[in-house]
Amino acid sequence: MQSKGMLDFFKNRNKPVSVSDFLEHSSYDELIEIDLNENRYRFVYNVADKYYAPVTAGVYSEFYRYAADHMIHPDDAGFYADVMNPDTILQRMAEEELRDTFEFCFRTTDMKKGWRWIDSILLAGPRHGLPKGIIRCYIFDIQNIKDREEGRTLVAREESALLLDPLTGLKREKDYFHSVEELLKAHPEQKWMMVVFDIEQFKMFNEWYGREAGDMVLARIGAGIRKDAERTNGLAGYLGNDDYSMFLPAGSLQMEKLFNNLHKAIMRYGVSVGFLPAIGVSYSKEEDTVMRLYDEASLAMRNAKTNFKNRIRYFDPSMYTKIASDYQILSDFQSALKNNEIIFYLQPQCRASTASIVGAEALARWVKPDGTMISPLVFVPVLEKYGFIPDLDKFIWEEVCRWLKSCETRGLPLVPVSVNVSAVDIFTFNVPEYIQFLVEKYQLPKKALKVEITESACADDPEKMQAVVRELRNNGFIVLMDDFGSGYSSLNMLFELNIDVLKMDAHFLHMDEDTIEKGIHILESIVYMAKSMRLPVIVEGVENQGQKEYLQSLGCQYIQGYYFYKPLTIADFEDLISNPFNVDDNGFVFIANEEFRVREFLNDAVYSDAMLNNILGPAAIYSWDKENVDIIRFNHKFQEAVDVPDFSERLEKIQRFMPSADRKLMYSTMEKARLDRMNGASAVMSFGRVDGTYSRFWIHFYYLDEAEGRMRFYGSARDVTELTNLNRHMDLLSRFLSECVIFQVYNHGIYSFRVAAQGLEQEMQVSREELELELNSGKFIRRIAQKDRKRIVRLGVNAIKKKEDFSATFTMNLADGNTKDFLLKADMVEDPISDVKCILSVHCK
Repeated sequence: MQSKGMLDFFKNRNKPVSVSDFLEHSSYDELIEIDLNENRYRFVYNVADKYYAPVTAGVYSEFYRYAADHMIHPDDAGFYADVMNPDTILQRMAEEELRDTFEFCFRTTDMKKGWRWIDSILLAGPRHGLPKGIIRCYIFDIQNIKDREEGRTLVAREESALLLDPLTGLKREKDYFHSVEELLKAHPEQKWMMVVFDIEQFKMFNEWYGREAGDMVLARIGAGIRKDAERTNGLAGYLGNDDYSMFLPAGSLQMEKLFNNLHKAIMRYGVSVGFLPAIGVSYSKEEDTVMRLYDEASLAMRNAKTNFKNRIRYFDPSMYTKIASDYQILSDFQSALKNNEIIFYLQPQCRASTASIVGAEALARWVKPDGTMISPLVFVPVLEKYGFIPDLDKFIWEEVCRWLKSCETRGLPLVPVSVNVSAVDIFTFNVPEYIQFLVEKYQLPKKALKVEITESACADDPEKMQAVVRELRNNGFIVLMDDFGSGYSSLNMLFELNIDVLKMDAHFLHMDEDTIEKGIHILESIVYMAKSMRLPVIVEGVENQGQKEYLQSLGCQYIQGYYFYKPLTIADFEDLISNPFNVDDNGFVFIANEEFRVREFLNDAVYSDAMLNNILGPAAIYSWDKENVDIIRFNHKFQEAVDVPDFSERLEKIQRFMPSADRKLMYSTMEKARLDRMNGASAVMSFGRVDGTYSRFWIHFYYLDEAEGRMRFYGSARDVTELTNLNRHMDLLSRFLSECVIFQVYNHGIYSFRVAAQGLEQEMQVSREELELELNSGKFIRRIAQKDRKRIVRLGVNAIKKKEDFSATFTMNLADGNTKDFLLKADMVEDPISDVKCILSVHCK
């Protein structure tokens, strides 16, 4: 670029001529006014549809940098940025021979995304009739002059521009591959690399941010890779949608740098990390063809999309092996459907408070004829990848309906089953119509079949999904949103879809020590949002009691996961629901205002210290250095509960007052609490009294922090001396009784069992605690011989309905493989106040 041209006419003239008057009456193409005082710019005038200018007013410091990066030819961009720098531009103009002016030529992008030479003249200051800090920039088209200088014709230039895509300024697919082929033939000795990339979920980007923003991103990417291609003597092409390709000398461009540039073009909108580029690269080999290189790079790109962390993949021949494996799965799958190898398991959905079953989710399984199982993690992604998931879904839906009808025919409880609907289903056939067809074909009530739609499927096309959900609900089906919070969450989407149940994964509870607190806050926010919308919440993936109790504390009433049940075969599930006490036919119910937030307690305008002391109960702060445990703070309720005259002397080295076994128990419990910061850990421990007897306390520890080699714990305590003594008395009673005594209890609409005494532990080969657990989980039914199960259950149900005593014999399967006969006697309790409704006694025959 040079600073010679039109302004030379005004230099060294005897008679001064007004530059500004001359320019105002000239045939300029654009006039841009720059206000350095306010850091703003605006286009005062521009010829329509000639030059590429995405925004015609805005912040000047951003505009000139954007122009240098995206609108100016790479060879001219550096000088352009130096000249137009707002910090130095006035000084540069003041130093010119013709004061407060500057003229320079450069190439810029026209609307056909070709390069066009322009002459730019800058004026500033009172000398040219402008206020201080105001610059006017006049743009003139000098392409014809340059063409004449270089011997080109306008026709040749226009023909060249027609080969380019108007949005990105890149060669279109056909011309790009033709040029690549010519380049490969012309330089057979050169090692090349074929690069293919696109932007994941770009259709969704257009939905969220608008087509105009999407086009701007595509144009930015086009301008950027065009510069990279020109700088490296390579080629760049636009293949349609959000697909691009580059053909470059091997090693001439770092793929990490390309990824960062692409990512930057997207992230300037502050968008979700879900819109990530995926890049595939293939290096040329002897006798390679262009399309072979492109296919290899495309395959590598598809592999990049499967890995969130590694978004750049280089072609490896093993990728073809993966394709062969995929095709084998697809081929075997078609046979599997015909040969009944595809079945479904059912994972119960339970009420958290009672473990009773309110529903189940149908999960596809592939069992080969030899009994081996192909994991869903292997075959489901392949079916999704190649568009065959509707075949699986339709098959499972119908199998579920067929099974539900058989349950109704055989008199089993009709437990509602959820079936999964994928995005591919939504876009390939009429889902509401097909599900309606199935329930009519098998004459099922609508409540028997629930529909689970994943959150990511909702995000693909919100309007389409909204119509599908509306039709399903209008037809009487319950709709659940699955995996909420795991992907592209949108509150607008949640409001617009008007679903019935929110389903979320417990993965927020599986984080490490550094991120668990954030996970908890996210989980709490989602749950309280659902409450505000009066949506029942079911959490899946719950694995332990600590998670279950925490979710209950938030108000999550329904749980699905290994803590209660793993996915079960149909036979095992039928055994479970054949006991009506295991089934809650109320379904998903929203209970308003059942929980409050603990943070409410921190409002000292509402709760006094005395009130909080009573609410929290006995509590203390413990300090532990791996050897000694000291109590460093405590509340009044704690001192009352301990109730010893030498209380102050017991605050240091409290392990001195504990039996040896309980000391170890306290240490191990504290260590568990340290490792599980969210849930803590608890145990019952004994502490010696002055009179030589022991008090027993249930203490729940929560790890707080560590300083100077000592760990601090919060511990809530409860005196359970009487309760533990009662348990010991019951154990003693069990030793001397020759029968098993069980209370059937009815509370809050749910029946449960309490084993009062187990005098038949040796005969039944099950302890009192094990028996109570099995009775309440429904697993005890499996101990009863198959021939007696239905009869015993029927007698129990009739006894409850008619409030009649009964007795019956049954054969029990023992743990050692033998069987033994027992007599069961049931006596109904008439006391309306008592929660015990029936006393069951078991005797040896």
